Amino acid sequence: MAEISYAYIQVDSDGDVQNIAMFENYEDANRITRAVYGDHAFAAEYRYVVRPGGIDCFHDGRFWYVKDDGTETEAEYIPTEQDKINALQKENAQLKAESNDLTLAMAEMIGGKVDVE
Repeated sequence: MAEISYAYIQVDSDGDVQNIAMFENYEDANRITRAVYGDHAFAAEYRYVVRPGGIDCFHDGRFWYVKDDGTETEAEYIPTEQDKINALQKENAQLKAESNDLTLAMAEMIGGKVDVE
């Protein structure tokens, strides 16, 4: 039987990103994170570009990338495969609609009639 693991961000009680570790499920990730980093610590799916070791942080409901000068910028989101599929499907639908509009416009210009799905 193959083991499947997923990456989780471990955030301590102060909101500092302490580690990125592999776990089989969220419950284990969260339980172990709390055992190691305190009762208010938590685990989150690895969906943001952050660095461990207390460099980057979590507050106000978002992950933050902390620059060398101490300024924070919101951490970049890493899209899931489903996010990518949804974006492509939306783009495909938009392109199809635009193509249909262009076909109708061209047909009107040349005086023809075209049925478009």
